[in-house]
Amino acid sequence: MATEQQPPESGRYDASSITVLEGLEAVRKRPAMYIGSTGPNGLHHLVYEVVDNSIDEAMAGECTRIIVILHKDGSCSVEDNGRGIPVDIHPKEGKPACEVALTTLHAGGKFDKGSYKVSGGLHGVGVSCVNALSESLILDIWRDGKHHHQRYCRGDVLTALEIKGDAPIDDGVTKRGTRVQFLPDAEIFQETVNFSLDTLVNRLQELAFLNPGLKILVDDNRHDKHFDFCYEGGVREFVKHLNEARTSMHPEPVYIRGGRDGVECEVAIQWTNSYSENICSFANNIKTVEGGTHVSGFKGALTRVVNQYAQHKNLFKSAKTDSISGDDIREGITAVLSVKIAEPQFEGQTKTKLGNSDVRGLVESVVGQHLGFFFQENPSVARSVIIKAIEASRAREAARKARELARRKSALEGSELPGKLADCQERDADKCEIYLVEGDSAGGSAKQGRDRKYQAILPLRGKILNVEKARLDRMLANQEILTIISALGCAVGSDFDPKRLRYGRIIIMTDADVDGSHIRTLLLTFFFRQMQPLVEGGHLYIAQPPLYKIKRGKKERYLKDDHALNAFLLTQGVRNLNLYPEKGEPITGDEASTIIELIRRYSERIERSEARMLPDVADAWYLIGGHEVDPTDKAAVEAIAEELAQALERTAPDLHIADISVAHDVDTGANVVVVNSLRNGEERISKMGAIPTGPLLLEMVTELHQTVSLPMRLSAQGEPIESWRVLYNRIMEGARKGYEIQRYKGLGEMNPNQLWDTTMNPDTRTLVQVKVEDSTTADHIFSVLMGDAVDPRRNFIQENALNVRNLDI
Repeated sequence: MATEQQPPESGRYDASSITVLEGLEAVRKRPAMYIGSTGPNGLHHLVYEVVDNSIDEAMAGECTRIIVILHKDGSCSVEDNGRGIPVDIHPKEGKPACEVALTTLHAGGKFDKGSYKVSGGLHGVGVSCVNALSESLILDIWRDGKHHHQRYCRGDVLTALEIKGDAPIDDGVTKRGTRVQFLPDAEIFQETVNFSLDTLVNRLQELAFLNPGLKILVDDNRHDKHFDFCYEGGVREFVKHLNEARTSMHPEPVYIRGGRDGVECEVAIQWTNSYSENICSFANNIKTVEGGTHVSGFKGALTRVVNQYAQHKNLFKSAKTDSISGDDIREGITAVLSVKIAEPQFEGQTKTKLGNSDVRGLVESVVGQHLGFFFQENPSVARSVIIKAIEASRAREAARKARELARRKSALEGSELPGKLADCQERDADKCEIYLVEGDSAGGSAKQGRDRKYQAILPLRGKILNVEKARLDRMLANQEILTIISALGCAVGSDFDPKRLRYGRIIIMTDADVDGSHIRTLLLTFFFRQMQPLVEGGHLYIAQPPLYKIKRGKKERYLKDDHALNAFLLTQGVRNLNLYPEKGEPITGDEASTIIELIRRYSERIERSEARMLPDVADAWYLIGGHEVDPTDKAAVEAIAEELAQALERTAPDLHIADISVAHDVDTGANVVVVNSLRNGEERISKMGAIPTGPLLLEMVTELHQTVSLPMRLSAQGEPIESWRVLYNRIMEGARKGYEIQRYKGLGEMNPNQLWDTTMNPDTRTLVQVKVEDSTTADHIFSVLMGDAVDPRRNFIQENALNVRNLDI
């Protein structure tokens, strides 16, 4: 905590002006110094700090399982089966060692080389930072046959370390390990305190790849999702995972391992027919996104070995060259490089770049020696790699000549800017922004509606080339891409120069239909592959034109998407809403709003997740409690089938039921209710009893049964409604009355004033900034969605189909 000082007199600077921050108060005062930021990246860094401690136990051979749970209350817990943080009294501090580790900066077991030969946490500030920046932290330690427990709040000790009892015994083994459960402090993380499951899963899967045999379990109790990662093949499986959407030039990755002087190096390499380079580097399991000496050593060895082999085999003769550059050799390569060092030197606490000078020589030696052996033993692979590199070199030379020709041509014409670019007047690049607009029609409206002082408009005709499947020379032959490069002025690929960027913001503005989404994806692929520093610098944005205009009388309102429309209509629908149950007083006000909100979440969940049954059938199934029937009890299932038929007559009278029967599933031994229905001429079969119903949906159903007494009426003499879903739909239908709702499909449907008011006016528009949170994951997604392989793309679509919104076909 900070020592209290009397405020100095105005203008006076003496000893009383110096503030001393004690304990963990320095972390709370300047959190970004310790975790990088107080935004989403810093929030997730808290989890990584705790997990890294467990990983260190695994690298020491003391831990085989890590469990990460995202709890419904917003907290996160990390549990391992390692040795457990020591609980005995620290000889110098006079407090339990675990308390010292959680409340004192630069205190930990990583300074003692006898405890950890290799670790990712080196500064002793990791878990103490987590403690300081958490509203609450619960520590559980199972060690020496006892369960130890302690609680903290914002870095302060709430309870003394106590023994809760004996450690449980499972299969004759006494439990041991550590569990840290923490709730991030909203006072610190004001932007968000909600953990992103995707962000955490990507990082934890990486850790599972880097630690062969280590099992990492992830449970998201908020959304009923579970992941189980364990990879015996280590970095080799990591490379195969990254290349699942690419065609490899050799079936198995090249695997290299070696080390000396306390440094271990492990590499997996695989060349593919793609045109992008993907090198993922790690030091002590910490991802070094900015590379470092280990990456420099790897690239140096790669360039040297390939050139030496090509010269020895006289493969440069036809190419009329003596060597190939490293960039050409690395075209299409996917590599995972992992080094383990006793005393790594990172840049800053967030560890993004390795600085150990001796590591470069070691990596270069190990990779050079083993890769040379591999080429000698696999001449066909070596030859194909070198031929691909030579082709890349030719393409790069052709692209260079094309750029020079374009520059000379532009110089003769007197202008380097494309003719259809409507440029802005401002010359300060940081204040300028350019809209990449789909179509000449929308481009014309944008030109008329813009602020000419700082907004430039570049209309794009049709779809640009998919650069994921094209080399640089072919890409530069595409007129639309050349137009974009010329307008931005910063070149592409290895020639990219951020200082020459002519606009501080590049804004993609496309229609809200399938074609617009495709064009946006093609542009994102281009920027990620050819101008990645531009994306990482925060210059790329996506405009969010409204999907709806809602009008009543002379009042107009623009709404971004379906969610915003439903939220607005629901607000209007419950404003004067009265609910009339069969018994009891009418339900009004906040109580009615609470009930409708619960029904809304239930209805949306039914519409989205129950893919094996019609929403009408699913609603009736949960209304009658069908999910509670024992599926092995055939008589009970047959009885619930009859009850379901009666319920459907009340809740969905327009649904024609052709047949309801009970079928037996031989594999599971369960009895399943099968409903064959017909609506609008379309036949649909729904199966109940064997679907994987999640606990969140069952919680909603339980709460609805306890809260809402059906049937319900919307007026004192109204028609009784016996379905939660129908009740919600009727309320929404009533809310729509009196409103004229217009759905926009294209930007060209808006006049210039509307486009300015909704999409281009900085005071009213909504922009989404494109960020690269994890370049490895981003590379994998682009290769899956935009690459040649069909199966991974189909699997991605099948896994995410139920999450699609606003799909226009």
